[in-house]
Amino acid sequence: MAQQWEDDLKDWVAGWDAVRGTEAPPQNVVAWDGSVPSKDGLVLVCPEDQVVMARGAVNAQEKEVLSQGILLTGAVQELDRGLSFPGESGMFDAPMGDVTRFEVDEWGKPVAHSTLSVQDEVAYMGPLLTDASTERDPAEVLDPLVSSMANEAFLADAERLYTVVPEDEVPARESQGWERAAVVLRLG
Repeated sequence: MAQQWEDDLKDWVAGWDAVRGTEAPPQNVVAWDGSVPSKDGLVLVCPEDQVVMARGAVNAQEKEVLSQGILLTGAVQELDRGLSFPGESGMFDAPMGDVTRFEVDEWGKPVAHSTLSVQDEVAYMGPLLTDASTERDPAEVLDPLVSSMANEAFLADAERLYTVVPEDEVPARESQGWERAAVVLRLG
């Protein structure tokens, strides 16, 4: 039986490509089915309990895993927690074709941003980026940013939200309401 991320694969990958921008070529993303296609630039997505088998199959094909990320998912209604921004911070959004850029400003200075692409019932959120020179805990602006973006996805009739992050970002994202869905292996 397919998992939800597999059923949504086409849509969240379209969102992921849109967030990456037009200067990046579309990714060749496939769900792990026990084999590794011989395509170049492959991104293989597999359940966490099958990552060792997938890596073994990749090695047998004499390919290399260039990076490993975690596909996270969350119900839009669960991620929209109605959080507000601290102090004099405010959020602005700007539609830009297939994506909307969200920016958190404080006293007119950008302190965090991300992008969102909605594809039917699925939305994909790009990386959450913060200004490193800010002394505050990044969660003070990132948690409300995720909440606001989930609200925007809800208004666009999306039911689920996806993102791909490095393993070290997972704990902060889980505290926002995200859940692990799969492992993403970029092959070379």
